[in-house]
Amino acid sequence: MKARVAVALFVLILAALVFIYVRYSGPESPPLPPPPAPSPAPPPVPDGAATAPEEAVVLYVDALYRKDFEEAYERLSSESREAHSYEEFLERAETGEATNYDLGAAEAGEEIDGRVIVTVPLVEDPASGGFTTVKEDGDWKVIFIGGEPWFPYPEEDVSQSDEE
Repeated sequence: MKARVAVALFVLILAALVFIYVRYSGPESPPLPPPPAPSPAPPPVPDGAATAPEEAVVLYVDALYRKDFEEAYERLSSESREAHSYEEFLERAETGEATNYDLGAAEAGEEIDGRVIVTVPLVEDPASGGFTTVKEDGDWKVIFIGGEPWFPYPEEDVSQSDEE
């Protein structure tokens, strides 16, 4: 009788070991891809002034990401603030869909007639956003007249105006 109990116990332990081996030593599923890297934090700016066009865009978009719509609105050109009241800007910014930009890859184009178009690629998308900037009182500002705060329509290509 003891021999039967010992054999039964041995069979149970062996079955448990086989189950554990089969369960945990099978082919592993491929690892999940890492989540997309967040946009890099903008560099510190002395006294909040944007000294370059791409810096103006990075600070503007970063303020939108942080939902600091008051700061984003202050980073708009005077022409843009005349075109949109703060209340309208706030409503559009809060209800608009955030665009995921690669802020570390913002590139400024050539300055033409005091304006520079800054191109910012989208993360995981071949498209890019074009932000027109202008220098006012030594500080670069973003122009937002049409479109949405997250994705403004670029102004007419200023390089074409020279060819006419």
